[in-house]
Amino acid sequence: MSESAVQRALAASEQALSGIDEELERHAAGHGRVSSAGQLTAIRDQLTQMMLQLSSSPLPPRPRRVRGAGRVIADSWPYGSPLAALILDAERLYLQA
Repeated sequence: MSESAVQRALAASEQALSGIDEELERHAAGHGRVSSAGQLTAIRDQLTQMMLQLSSSPLPPRPRRVRGAGRVIADSWPYGSPLAALILDAERLYLQA
């Protein structure tokens, strides 16, 4: 695991968390664009767990790492969603770190 790969994964996860928080605020105001508040919260929890693992050493073996947000997004989110792209990128970089 290279330190730069971990740093890239952490930065991408932070961006995705920020995007989720913004979307949760829109949902609270009744103007959510994607998903539901519950699904966003679950994905946020997963990203938080990913960041905790990235911040500690060593990372779990790849088969035991947190995953699943990508499948949810691919199955039910609109194609081309900027938030989806942020989350998918964060998950990809985490799994590659």
